[in-house]
Amino acid sequence: MNLDYLRFDIKRTLRNRRVLIFAVLMPLVLFLIFGSTLHSADSEGGISAIAYVMVSMAMFGSMNAAMSSGGVIAMERDGGWNRTLRLTPLKPQAYVATKVVLSLLLAIPPLVVVFLAGMIVGHVHLSAGQWISVVLVSWLGALPFAGLGLVIGYVAKPDSVQPITGLTTMLIAAFGGLWLPIEQMPHAMRTIAELTPAYWTGLSSRSALSDSGLDLHALLIVLIWTVVLGAIGLSRFRADTARA
Repeated sequence: MNLDYLRFDIKRTLRNRRVLIFAVLMPLVLFLIFGSTLHSADSEGGISAIAYVMVSMAMFGSMNAAMSSGGVIAMERDGGWNRTLRLTPLKPQAYVATKVVLSLLLAIPPLVVVFLAGMIVGHVHLSAGQWISVVLVSWLGALPFAGLGLVIGYVAKPDSVQPITGLTTMLIAAFGGLWLPIEQMPHAMRTIAELTPAYWTGLSSRSALSDSGLDLHALLIVLIWTVVLGAIGLSRFRADTARA
């Protein structure tokens, strides 16, 4: 990873504040709307419904923010940035690693805001260990979506990357059990849910709330998704740079 390039990327990304504002405000508003009627309700698995919604909306915001790097990549390609990169000593692995770290940094604000809202407004009571676990697991759960953002950035054009990213985020969230608990889904949707990274990131994050501990199988699937999408993104970067 190149720290100078990372600092440059952070400064450039922060100039487009609309993406960050949307990634923070939308999950917060959804949590306040859905969570306002769930204080006394319980979901399956011994996790309160308000905590379930809190984690789901936090994950939705973090995945949305992490995937926003795809828009930056598409603009870089359109502006001939890849041709410039060929003249620098920056290696493909360092470029991809920088984009992934940027995505992880972008995922922090929505997580912090939604979890604070859950604590203050939703009155979600967790032990210190549970809070640490759910925050860390939810944050690292943004990794596969950082890879997905890379892939979209290298296959979509600048004028279509935002609609594609938005639609992809909504579909993955809906079918991955972030909008509706998978237990309440029809059988066909349950089958589809298990094929999405959102299902496994949500499952691993919510497992941090349960007394049984972290779901290691879900964490493994999240890792596999991260490796696969990251590898595809890296290969697309190499192919795109070779053509530049």
